[in-house]
Amino acid sequence: MNRERHGPWYLLTGVVLGFVLGLLYTWTFSPSEYADTHPDALRSDYKDAYRAAIASAYSATDDLTRAKARLALLVEEDPASVLAAQSQRYLAEGYSYEAALALARLSAALGDVPAPAPRTATTSPRLSETPIPEETATQEIEPTPSETEETPNETTTPGEAEEGLPTATPTASASPTPTLTRTAILTFTPLPTRTLTPTLAPPFVMREQALVCESTLNDAVIQIVVQNAAGEGIPGVEIIIHWDGQEEYFFTGLKPEMGWGYADYTMTPETSYTLHIGEGGEAVDLFVPECSDDQGERYWGSWRLVFTHP
Repeated sequence: MNRERHGPWYLLTGVVLGFVLGLLYTWTFSPSEYADTHPDALRSDYKDAYRAAIASAYSATDDLTRAKARLALLVEEDPASVLAAQSQRYLAEGYSYEAALALARLSAALGDVPAPAPRTATTSPRLSETPIPEETATQEIEPTPSETEETPNETTTPGEAEEGLPTATPTASASPTPTLTRTAILTFTPLPTRTLTPTLAPPFVMREQALVCESTLNDAVIQIVVQNAAGEGIPGVEIIIHWDGQEEYFFTGLKPEMGWGYADYTMTPETSYTLHIGEGGEAVDLFVPECSDDQGERYWGSWRLVFTHP
C-alpha cells in the first residue's frame, strides 16, 4: 500500500536529484569552454576591448575598409554612435587619452566627416635632393710628331784624309717630344638639403557667444560648436578648460546626435572658468550666469560658444 501511494514522489525526487547532480558536474568537474566564438556573442566589456583594438589599428594604418569589416562582425546597427559613446565613456572613466581619441577618429571616419588631428605635432619632413653631377669633359692633347734633326759633323778636306786624320761622317740624332694626355676627373657636388616646412592651420577663434536661458536644462552647461571655414562641424578637436588651479580636457564629436563639432561641459555655480580650443587657441573667460522666467524666478543659465577658423 505504501509503495503504491509514494511511487510518484520517488520518481520526482530522482529527477530533481539527477538535475542537481548534472549541474554540479557541468559547473565543477567539466565546465563548458568556448573556442572561436563569434564577436557578436562577446560580453559587453570584451566588445569594448574589441572596438578599442580596431580603433587602434585604424589609427596606425588608416585602413577604413578593414576597420568596417571587423566592426561588421559585432552586428551593430550604428557602429559610429557606439564608438562615440565608448570614447566619451573612456574619458569619463579615466582611460588613456590615446584610446579615447582613436575611438573618436574611427567614429568620425564612419560618419563621413574629416578625421580629428592627433594631439601632438610631428616633426617637419625633410626634402632631400639627389646630387646632380657636373658636366665634365675629357680632353686629350694629340701627340706632336717628333722632330728629327740632322747635325752634320765637320768634314775634313781630301788632303787631311790622306794624312791619316779621321774623316767625319754625318750622323742623325732624334729627340722625341713626350705626349701629354690630360683627363678631367668626374666629381659630384651635392646640393644643400632643403627643409620642407608644412603650413600649420590657424588657431580657432570665437565667432559667437550667446547666453542660453532655458529652464528645461537641469544644469548650467557650456555648449561648444567647432566648425571649419565651410561651416561644417569638426570632430576630435581638443577643448581645454581651467578653474581654481585645475585643468580638464574633452573633445568634440562625442555626441554625434548633437553634431560632429559639438561638445558640452557642466559648470559649477560661483566658479570662474577659462576655456580655449586646442593649443594656441583664443582663451575665453566664463562664469555661471543667472536667468529669470516670466514669474521672476531665477535659475542658472548656460553659454553657447561657436568657434571657427579665421
